[in-house]
Amino acid sequence: MKIVTVDKLKKMIRNNEDISEIDIVTTATCGIMSGTMAVFHIPFNDKFRKAEKIYLDGYKGFVGPCPNEYLGKVDAVFFRNGFLFKRLVKGEELEAKVLADNKYYNNIITINDLQKAEMIGTRMCFKNYSAITNLSDKPVKTIFHRLPLKRGEASFSGCGEFNPLENMVIKNEKDLIGKRALLNGADALILGFGTRASLEKPNLMISADMKEMDSYYLGGFLTGDGEEVFNTVAIAVDVKQHIEALKKLDKDIALPLVNIFGREIIDISNYGEVWENVDLRPKLHKDRCKNCKNCLAEEYCPTMAIKKINGEIKISKDCFGCGICSICPHGVFEIKLGSICGIPITCRQSDRKRALDLAKELKKRLEKSFIF
Repeated sequence: MKIVTVDKLKKMIRNNEDISEIDIVTTATCGIMSGTMAVFHIPFNDKFRKAEKIYLDGYKGFVGPCPNEYLGKVDAVFFRNGFLFKRLVKGEELEAKVLADNKYYNNIITINDLQKAEMIGTRMCFKNYSAITNLSDKPVKTIFHRLPLKRGEASFSGCGEFNPLENMVIKNEKDLIGKRALLNGADALILGFGTRASLEKPNLMISADMKEMDSYYLGGFLTGDGEEVFNTVAIAVDVKQHIEALKKLDKDIALPLVNIFGREIIDISNYGEVWENVDLRPKLHKDRCKNCKNCLAEEYCPTMAIKKINGEIKISKDCFGCGICSICPHGVFEIKLGSICGIPITCRQSDRKRALDLAKELKKRLEKSFIF
């Protein structure tokens, strides 16, 4: 059984090498995935009749669907809480607080205290994205950027030729149901199409146990319109079954450029323009740092990866490669993001480095035990 990661396969295709001897390709994508929610079964030290409101470290959840009357335990759903999910998966302690019968009950919990912690993505691995720009003279706050999107700027999502759905021929939703995957490092199950999905524009509904996840692969991403969740998904693709789709390269995958107002298509480019000859991570030039009282890169980093520690600027592994840190006026952070249709990219909402890391992890697991 010969298994390769998606980057290796695409390199072979570019070099006109024979891929007929390859059996499995591990594909992956990482990016903001709206519709990510978690279902928790949260214990408390006291018993109460019926929970009315619930919070985890100040984040509001939704009680239900099971009432769990007089059990001192609550089923709850949380979403758009990427930073909370990351802390939970890391094993950090969180304060659970519930309102019942006009009284608050509290408990300090970790993920190991939860009988169930299941992540369900209702719209993951989206195959068809658009790049966004602003044709007006008025900057606009948007989920597609960390900062107000100005005229002459663009943002985009999607891992292009790495994305599992770009590398599969899907003729029916039944082709997907029950297929296994990795979601943030955890063994996951594909439930079928996600919301707003179609054969032309598919995405996936995926479920996995958060107790098995690796916190590196998920987290929060601050946008101009609030907090979102980023996830990483890897899927094994059978070469013989999907060979035509696997031959697609970035340049073959369309990426429309649309106006943020009205979403009319301005032009159609491709993922080769935004992913070729770019940097996946910023270069840090500490010698250029002026020790500004308010570090703009630290303040606006969407994943809070930039920190000043003892007067020294550092980038943690939470870095997403989005490019927002280039806001620094002194050039401390340098990253090449490329452009689309002549418009410079100023925010990237997908991360090829994390995607490839999980594709490599899936390859290792398949080589140890072929279970996918």
